[in-house]
Amino acid sequence: MKHLRQEKAWLLALSFALSNLCMAEDDFTLVGLLKDDEALNYPHDVELQGDIAYVPGKGGSLAIIDVSDVTKPKLLSSLFGMEGMEDAETVLPMGDILLVGTRGFLAVDVSDPSKPKIVKRITDRPRIDKINGMALRGKHVFTANKSGYVGVFDVSNPAAPILKEVLDTKNFGGLDTPHDIAAFGDHIIVVNADHYGPTNVIVYRVADPESHELLPVKQWVIESSITDTKKLSENLGGANRVAVTGSYAGVGAFVRDWVGIIDLSNPKKIKRIANLPVADIDATGMTAVGQVLFVAGGEAVEAIDISDPAMPVSIAQYRAGKLFPTRRLMQRKTPRFDNAHDLVYRDGYIFVTAQNDNQFGILKVNDARVLELVEKKMK
Repeated sequence: MKHLRQEKAWLLALSFALSNLCMAEDDFTLVGLLKDDEALNYPHDVELQGDIAYVPGKGGSLAIIDVSDVTKPKLLSSLFGMEGMEDAETVLPMGDILLVGTRGFLAVDVSDPSKPKIVKRITDRPRIDKINGMALRGKHVFTANKSGYVGVFDVSNPAAPILKEVLDTKNFGGLDTPHDIAAFGDHIIVVNADHYGPTNVIVYRVADPESHELLPVKQWVIESSITDTKKLSENLGGANRVAVTGSYAGVGAFVRDWVGIIDLSNPKKIKRIANLPVADIDATGMTAVGQVLFVAGGEAVEAIDISDPAMPVSIAQYRAGKLFPTRRLMQRKTPRFDNAHDLVYRDGYIFVTAQNDNQFGILKVNDARVLELVEKKMK
């Protein structure tokens, strides 16, 4: 174990040194910051809709933030300490309704952003519990439930979602703790946060290949998967984030603090084509835009050039500063230091959660390479 820690420390140190040689200090500028210990209670994910940012918090909160002026994000309202809000981790805006993943599946009426109201709550523990990721495909939402399941919800009427089915990923795929999920074509990709695998990435075919209609869970097929090997440089242990762009996916793996690039062009034979150490630790937040993979983890935000997916390169970074002032030890068996948790990109700005500091920040992208690459589609 000592050898592994030394190897990891050396690789991270090398990554830091190389990145700092080629990066200016002004890759990103913090232009807006909001702190609220109640509304932003251990903020987890973030999503945008129009001029509104929605931020769920693991401390049992939901913040609704006006970002029309990126220099002055303004809290419009929040839900805090209410029944059903425990462990709020992920959100999906659908017009006047916001879907929220907590220890249940919530539909929140946000037609008046100053007065959010829970209009439906679905619970079915342990099958619907600890929802950490959601993916929309047509009129259905798939949820990654850390309790060991994938939920399927009919959201044709978002205000009245219906639980259709649940897949037991422990018994069908061996995924004990699904952490995130993404949909592409007739498939979903699910990542598993088990520290030492062996299987941490699975592609399920969920729709009929001819009609493209969603199939019953019992007809889903495991198209392919990625199994860890003894070569540590290839492992994706602790996979907790996935983002798809074109026929590729980025996967964050916190055991080795990698971002893995996955080729999805042949869903029946997906393959890991590259691993890149992240700027700090973890890859708890990830979004793919054009030929850029934006990653949040530790006390850093970075942009990774994936124009050549087999040769990803970190090209811009933001470290610590006012957005991430606290490098706090997280309460877990294996000590970790973390803060940056999730992010989204829009129109030259990155919207980020700082989990340990109960903050939400907005970074302006200054790097010309990043701004150019986000406009280019993956080949």
